[in-house]
Amino acid sequence: MKFALLVPILCLGVASMAAKADTLTLNNGTVNPSGGSAEIYPYSFQLGNSSGTSTVNLMCLNYNREISAGETWSITEESIPTGNSVTDQDYRADAILYSEILHPQAGVSASEVQYAEWSIFDSADLTGNSLFDSTAQILASNALNAANNQQLINSGYFNQFTLYIPSDDTSSGPQEFIGTATTPEPSSLMLFGSGLIGMAGVLRRKLVRA
Repeated sequence: MKFALLVPILCLGVASMAAKADTLTLNNGTVNPSGGSAEIYPYSFQLGNSSGTSTVNLMCLNYNREISAGETWSITEESIPTGNSVTDQDYRADAILYSEILHPQAGVSASEVQYAEWSIFDSADLTGNSLFDSTAQILASNALNAANNQQLINSGYFNQFTLYIPSDDTSSGPQEFIGTATTPEPSSLMLFGSGLIGMAGVLRRKLVRA
């Protein structure tokens, strides 16, 4: 997500699963990005729903769509899928990486976690990008592996996250985001998933894209 003079932000999105319709208005991206020319977590939004409006910080899931500060669009708030499809697995990997950026492991930068997040759906677009370094690549691989951990799925771990899916979810539409659910699970459960892709695993696991 890259800021120009009018604050465009680049990032891509994919498919969705159904829930309540709300609106997102982009306030701004990170003030001091560490992701080169791209904005990284957090993105500040005004979330509008039947309960009123609130400010939320969200993480972008992909790399190639553009939005601008002040722009508003319709979204659905959706739970993380627990099914067996590749897309379900990818969304679970996104959730694990979001947990990682909230509770970073020693030696892992926010930029590396964000680029790992972007690679889940858009790995081809990051080919040759120096910021998608070996640590980011292995973080992504480990998150994809952990996304199929049945113990993690059965524990309710993924209930603590919310997907924000644009109603116009096309290649030219707004991107998808992830955030913490309104009623989050205990912090120990949040840490459970990020521990699965901790630095020890980063240093020892071979890079593989499932």
